[in-house]
Amino acid sequence: MTGGTEISTYQGVCFDLFSTLVHRAPGNPFFRDVAKDLGLELEAWKPAYDALHDETMEGTVPGIVERILLSAQTTGVHCTPDNVHAAVERHFPSMVAAFEVDPQSLPLLRRLREQGLSLALVSNASDHAEWIFDRLGLREYFDVTVFSHRVKRLKPHPDIYLNATDQLGLSGSSCAFVGDGQHHELAGARGVGMATILIDRRLAHSDSARAEADIVLDDLAGVPDALDELSAQRRPRLTAHQ
Repeated sequence: MTGGTEISTYQGVCFDLFSTLVHRAPGNPFFRDVAKDLGLELEAWKPAYDALHDETMEGTVPGIVERILLSAQTTGVHCTPDNVHAAVERHFPSMVAAFEVDPQSLPLLRRLREQGLSLALVSNASDHAEWIFDRLGLREYFDVTVFSHRVKRLKPHPDIYLNATDQLGLSGSSCAFVGDGQHHELAGARGVGMATILIDRRLAHSDSARAEADIVLDDLAGVPDALDELSAQRRPRLTAHQ
């Protein structure tokens, strides 16, 4: 492989966010501190909050304030929207501090943009995950951002990927998808014609994700070479149809 010097047959790259470009540190104090402020029993409230994960990611529950309100009600505690909003605002910096950008992310994103590739983010994410994305300064690196809570679709539904490719003005077959493979996101990307690159973080879902990947990498640094390899694999087929 040539380190990203070959002419790529790909015009766009779509990235997952969490466990791909960004990592979560253990011991996030946000939930403990919010529970204390609102008079919630953490051990009872947090499972109820976690149970609303998918509904919040797909926008059925319209954000973190409503998610906290609903989960508090489940445990028999009444909170006001103003009090919840104030608690979220007060402690949100501690949530942001629990996330870090992978040290290989920004060099990779800059390199791909310099090569003329269009970049999209495709993330199963709620409103507060999008806030974290912005606080970490990542938006400027992407031509398109697609968050599930905005488009009301979760990966691996094809619509979330097609939303990104439509905004990029590209076909699925002219794009690659890079992610850690959770929620069968690579299978979903394959379903709309994308090449798939797994960043194997040795997580619980990694074994099943390998079967959905065209190339498996240990880290982000190998993505340019992987795009070269995938392009080289396609080029004879493209030439044959000319």
